[in-house]
Amino acid sequence: MAGTYISILQPGYSTLWTRDLLYTPGTNESASINPFDPNDDRPLVEGEWLEHSSTVQNRVSRGGANGAGAGACTAPGIKENEGMNPSYMYFMEQGRYDAQATKRVHMILGPYGYEFRTKLCDDTVAIPVNTALTVWDWDGPAGAWGLVRRVLGARVDAASWTVGRVVRVFGTNDVSVIFMPGSGHAA
Repeated sequence: MAGTYISILQPGYSTLWTRDLLYTPGTNESASINPFDPNDDRPLVEGEWLEHSSTVQNRVSRGGANGAGAGACTAPGIKENEGMNPSYMYFMEQGRYDAQATKRVHMILGPYGYEFRTKLCDDTVAIPVNTALTVWDWDGPAGAWGLVRRVLGARVDAASWTVGRVVRVFGTNDVSVIFMPGSGHAA
């Protein structure tokens, strides 16, 4: 299966572990935003990474200090706020519109070792194969999105939540990743 920003390469979508979790707005996310409405100015997109709440069980949010609020990162195109909480990829199955009513997000939780291709990755030209990736706030190349999303970038802090490792670089902001979640994997 493939979306605009994400493609599941192997072993295939039907073998993945998924779960629909409740969505909680991020700390800087306006109450007027409906992330489930594709016509909203800040909808969730396939391949965006959501963090588990550190205080409320089975809830996720966009996370990060910037979340999806009106502000952008401190400088356009600069990634910030490396994720420390477990984070998983949002993926909407084609034809499922129940999320708008239930306010639940469809998350891919595993298994360990599945491979996906993502275009929501910062600094891929400078990221070599086997680089550990974590989740960051990013507003797109040179601020092109006009909003902050949670995307992948090279790990900086050894204590951060590692999502996986780069197995192939296709081009700028376009990589193939092996999902190997955990905190503090060796660089």
